[in-house]
Formats: sequence, structure tokens, C-alpha cells
Amino acid sequence: MPDDALATPSRPWPALVVSALFHPLLLPTYIFLLLVGINPYLFGTTELGDSRAMGNLILIFLDTFVIPVIAVFIMARLNMINSMMMEEKSERIGPLLLVMVLYFWIYWNFNKGNEMPTLFNSFMLGVVIALVVAFVINLLDKISLHATGMGGLVAVSIILLGAFGANSISLGDWLVGPRLVVVLTVLLAGLVGTARLALGAHDRLQLYVGYSLGFVAQFVALKFYY
Repeated sequence: MPDDALATPSRPWPALVVSALFHPLLLPTYIFLLLVGINPYLFGTTELGDSRAMGNLILIFLDTFVIPVIAVFIMARLNMINSMMMEEKSERIGPLLLVMVLYFWIYWNFNKGNEMPTLFNSFMLGVVIALVVAFVINLLDKISLHATGMGGLVAVSIILLGAFGANSISLGDWLVGPRLVVVLTVLLAGLVGTARLALGAHDRLQLYVGYSLGFVAQFVALKFYY
């Protein structure tokens, strides 16, 4: 695709950037950053810059983003799917199944070990539940995985508000409270949904189903642990 094609009305570049920055495979990484930002002591550290926190961040990013992206890239190169964009629901079956199995394996190992706090394991279970249901729905119709991820992120921010309402995230000289985090995640969820509509990737119903699935899945997982 030529570079100028990205600037056409059908694929506006701001929508592409938003979709990339909030790709659903980045959800576990963002969840980790939120949790360690609000309460780093859960991970046995005092701040994100500590070696232990950075080690966990790199591990989660590699396991939940880099490896799945490489796997999908290989599938595209082998012509198992037409492109990494996976615009047709039939193309999503294989990659969704692969990511679902990989994420369950990651969750199982995190849950079996003692390196990750229970709350993070609950959030990962929520991601796995959302993936399983999304896989089933995808057999019938497309569902917005971006919206599913953002719905989950909104739910996570609300759960963190209830658990650590008195804590704040330190961003240099700025302190961001959990209430503001909830507002920001809701706004970001709306921005991502708008971007997916602008790209023509989904209709409104597919977005609403995705938001609802991601949101509910986190509370179902939380109920399992608490």
C-alpha cells in the first residue's frame, strides 16, 4: 500500500495511530502499568523504575504482545491469513485461537507462581474470558477486539478505584488520582471506538458488544477471585 493511501478518508492516519497505540494485545501491558503505578508494593517494588518492576514489564510485553504479533506475522507470510489487519471474521479464527491459548498459558503460569499479585491474575483471567467469548462470537459475526480491550481497561480502572481510592499515580511532579484514571480510560475508549468507525473496521453494534464483553469479563474474573 503506498504511503499516501493512509491519508485517504477511508483510512485516516490519526485513526490508524490510535488503533495501533491501543491495540488489544497491549491491554495486559497497560493493566500492569496502571496497577504498578497505583500500588507498586503489590509487586514487591517501590516504583516502576525498579529492576524487578521493569523485569515484569518486559516479560509481560514480550509474552502478551511481541510473541503474538510475531506469530500472526508468520501466519500472514505463510498465507494462512490475507494480512495482519484481519478484516474478515474468517481470518480471525486462527489468530484468535492462537492468542487465546497463549494467554491462558500465561495466566496459568502467573496464577500458579507467586510472582504476580492476585489482582493482576484476576485481570489476566478477565482478558482470557473475554478472548474465549470473543472467539465464539466471531464465529457468528465480527466483534471489535479493540473495543473489547478498552471495555476491559475501563473496568480495570473502576476496580482499582474501589481497591485503592486513596492512592495516586505519580507522573513526575503530577499526581493522577484513580478517579481521573477512570475518566481518562472512558475518554480513551470513546476515542478508540471513533477511530475504528472512521476506519470502517466495525459498525456501532460490534463496538457496543465489544465494550460490554470486555467490561463484564473483568468483573466475572474478579468474582472468581474475591
